[in-house]
Amino acid sequence: MSERARRLLLTAALSLAACGDPAPGRPPAPPRAPAAPAARSPAPAPRSQRDGVGTARAASAEGQSDDPAAARAGDDAAQPREQAFPTTCAVDADCGYDPASERCGADPRLNRQPPVTDQGIVCYCDAGACALLRVLPVPCEGDHDCAVAHEPRPHPVRATRERPHEKGRPCRDLTMSTACERTNICTLHRHACPRR
Repeated sequence: MSERARRLLLTAALSLAACGDPAPGRPPAPPRAPAAPAARSPAPAPRSQRDGVGTARAASAEGQSDDPAAARAGDDAAQPREQAFPTTCAVDADCGYDPASERCGADPRLNRQPPVTDQGIVCYCDAGACALLRVLPVPCEGDHDCAVAHEPRPHPVRATRERPHEKGRPCRDLTMSTACERTNICTLHRHACPRR
């Protein structure tokens, strides 16, 4: 077979292959599997879901007013206000202590404080109004370091030359005395004396 015949035959075979017919002497090509559908991108979220965050933000923004007076009013409502208790009194028993405001008042709901022994708070009636006395602990090394202060109400203080440690016998010479306890703090003792 001449070279020209070979070329013609090869050209014809290629043409047939391109058209889909099998070339002579070759088995037909196996059928191709259908192409898998292209993966689709997820569908966009519905507008209601997309706007959920924005709606929540808008709602929170609506809760905040641009009016400074309204904002202050909201803050005032959130914070508990200090109640102004009446202070008019006749005797010490009328006065009680309010821990929230750290003041004494004449409201019966306020805490009545026991008499001070070594430290604490005294609410007393002074000139018709409740007053506050805060007694701090007085360190000591012996009884001679302690003394009784009667004003404004009895409480222990550090002994001085003008106010020395009390001497005498309980109930005969004095009704109150001080002692330096094991805690090294001056303590006031009120003696239970029979009425004369």
